[in-house]
Amino acid sequence: MKRAAPVALVAAVLFALPSSRPIAAGQTAAGPAGAVVGTGIFTAFVANMDRSLGFFHDVFEMEVPALPAGGRPYNNPNPRLFAMFDIPNAKERHQSARIVGTRASVELMEIQNVEFKTVTLRVQDPGVATLVLLVRDLDAALARTKQAGVPIATPGGAPVSFADGSRAILIKDIDNRFIELRQPAPLPEAAAASPNNIFDIRLSIAVNDMTRTLQVYRDVLGFTVEGDAPFAADKPTRALTGLAKAEFRRARVQAPGSQLWIEFVEYKGVDRAPLHVRIQDRGAARLQIRAQNVDGLVARMKEAGLTVVSEGGVAVPIPPNLKGALVADPNNFFLTPFAPCDNCAPTRPAPAPQP
Repeated sequence: MKRAAPVALVAAVLFALPSSRPIAAGQTAAGPAGAVVGTGIFTAFVANMDRSLGFFHDVFEMEVPALPAGGRPYNNPNPRLFAMFDIPNAKERHQSARIVGTRASVELMEIQNVEFKTVTLRVQDPGVATLVLLVRDLDAALARTKQAGVPIATPGGAPVSFADGSRAILIKDIDNRFIELRQPAPLPEAAAASPNNIFDIRLSIAVNDMTRTLQVYRDVLGFTVEGDAPFAADKPTRALTGLAKAEFRRARVQAPGSQLWIEFVEYKGVDRAPLHVRIQDRGAARLQIRAQNVDGLVARMKEAGLTVVSEGGVAVPIPPNLKGALVADPNNFFLTPFAPCDNCAPTRPAPAPQP
């Protein structure tokens, strides 16, 4: 990615939207309560962006920009973006790996110049997000990952078959994050149209309390909820995760105007430790959500007991003419609600690039 002025930086961070519906011109507020109108990109916060991009390109044939000599530079400082993240004086760089032939992508973001920790992730711990890559041919995808020396997290190293005919396996990426490779049954039409074995993405997030999580996503954010089922000792999921004594409660949600399904899983009968991370920590993740009246939406999220991380506990202006906030959901999975605004953050001259 080329060295970017703040305008280009935030456009890239906040408008890489693989699965959402555009907001019409002038459609910046929907009333005092605010509303979610779509989802944006999923971001994993990593130790080395170039290394992580290389992993997704080499293992999954995802499209990434060419690596310039000397590596991809850090972006120009953007104090307002850092105010949203509450990481003053940081430096960052980010870029996306895109599934060829689709708009679906994964953003890798590296934050430096601030204190951070590296978190050991376990699939059952509340707040841990697993990227789900949907594939046409799981055996071919698995062969490619094995050839690349990718660690297999599913015990036995073989795919697991589910009652609906789908097959899946858990692996770990170069940042030690979980990725699920899943072959649905039957394959949707989108699979045939894709030139790549991978044809779409989902998110799977471990939750602390399913009832509380669904209350927030349904009643506060307006997501559609499907398939909320009671705990069950599901043998295929036990085999997939290696959690031989666990029971699982599942549901999935989808934002208005979005095609992205987010799957929630609550684990019982197994040791769990809720995730406690900051946005700059290696292991953190976030999802952008598009809003109308972002101030009203953030206020509702705060009233519902969610933590607004951004400076002042409110949505902050970000060039070019955007407003956004960083909010932790009930499981400390980060959400970034944002919306266009009318001259609230006019573009300023770019400062000198960081080394």
